[in-house]
Amino acid sequence: MGIATAIACGESTPSSDEGENASTSGEAAEADTAASSGVATGSEADSGGTTGEPYAPWSEGRPIPEDTPVAGDPASGEWALLHEGYVSCGIPYDLFGLAKSQLGAFASGEPLPGREGKNATVPYNWTVHVAASGAEIVSLNCLECHAGEWNGELVVGLGKADVDYTADASQSIGAITVPDLPIAGLEELARFVERYKVIGPAIVMYTVGTNPADEVAVVLANHRDRETLAWLDEPQQELPDLVAPVDTPPWWRVKKKHGLFYNGMARGDHRGSMMFASSLCTDTVEEANAILAYFNNVRAYIDSIEAPPYPFAIDDVLASEGEAVFGAYCAGCHGTYGETDADDTYPNLVFPLDLVGTDPLVAQSAAASPLVEWFNGSMYGEVTQLVVDDPLLGYTAPPLDAVWATGPFLHNGSVPTIELVLDSSARPKWWKRIDYDSANFDDVGLGWPFVEVPYSWDEAPADVQKHVYDTTKLGHTNVGHTFGDLLTPDERRAVLEYLKTI
Repeated sequence: MGIATAIACGESTPSSDEGENASTSGEAAEADTAASSGVATGSEADSGGTTGEPYAPWSEGRPIPEDTPVAGDPASGEWALLHEGYVSCGIPYDLFGLAKSQLGAFASGEPLPGREGKNATVPYNWTVHVAASGAEIVSLNCLECHAGEWNGELVVGLGKADVDYTADASQSIGAITVPDLPIAGLEELARFVERYKVIGPAIVMYTVGTNPADEVAVVLANHRDRETLAWLDEPQQELPDLVAPVDTPPWWRVKKKHGLFYNGMARGDHRGSMMFASSLCTDTVEEANAILAYFNNVRAYIDSIEAPPYPFAIDDVLASEGEAVFGAYCAGCHGTYGETDADDTYPNLVFPLDLVGTDPLVAQSAAASPLVEWFNGSMYGEVTQLVVDDPLLGYTAPPLDAVWATGPFLHNGSVPTIELVLDSSARPKWWKRIDYDSANFDDVGLGWPFVEVPYSWDEAPADVQKHVYDTTKLGHTNVGHTFGDLLTPDERRAVLEYLKTI
């Protein structure tokens, strides 16, 4: 079935058998959550903004099986993440100084403190390493998406909320000037340019901040032999002209999640999906296995990342009131939060699309994607399995550690503040951030200061267009997660204050 057919048919609704199983399993999950965290369910949760009806949407959640990560060394993993050449094509080091001016935002970041050697001189999202050919090259690394600024500081593990994929990246990468000189590494540069000529046009986004990571993976799989991982110049099949936008989640959630991604589809040992995300030029199984040999350490490092503490003042009395409201209305899905990680609980539930109500495109496109079969039958699938509809097709309720730092919100970045996540009636149809100064933070609404604009993306002035988030675009809707609508304004304010404490 094609993706358009799957979406039109509304495949988010489980069969009657699935619904019966969901209810049974969900009741068990609810009981477990309530027993472990003291979360109020049923009539015990009736307070504040409710009308006396039992409130327990988590009873419709289905648990995701626990994963099985392999042991690793976090310190070695941090070094590998920042110094190893897991992206094995790039720009010759001798050309990188010249190329930076042509790469624009791709190479505008500052060096990352703590890196060694020449890596201490390049932007944080690039890595200097020696390629298999013996040439010294500079390649993109995981921090291209997984390091973002907050309150004026670069935070490793925070999703990059100002990443700009609104132009075809192949244009700037393909325009790198190569002088008529004998320079080692031109073969790796040619592969880098070749790959972006394929990927770049397929991942152009409407709005600054939205990420095309899912589509990158689909395109890579479509140009790879599943058995050998060899690059194929011609695609294996025609893909729909469709990019589902995602908001990059923070790495500090990974340690709690049994299934990665918003639909919880990466199951088991998550190294496979983590590696594949950076497989731009991994063209042999031998090379992939060499990367796998140290990605247990990378996974261990990511698991070690802690959420940052809220840096501003907190009203402790109001936060305490909010904790009680959160426990009654939110914890059954999103977990509980104590003094340490060991005190936390997280139920790892996936919920039906029609219950959550948020834009279904990410989940539905994954279910219809050729990537799933390709991945599961490749060497990556021997490590991690992509599961899109077991126990059901839906979305997970993520952990909320330092959620205030992770704006914009919902899985597609369609809502600028948590205040609006809790009040669906007030969400703007067309909006843009006031600026991209990470120190310009709304500490009342918890998110990015924004303005509503009087025009759609299509109608926006040319110099403003890429900054406009248009919730009428496919995949960009800001509907759903209406659970906060049950709360009174005072209860919402208390919950927002409590969220600053976790």
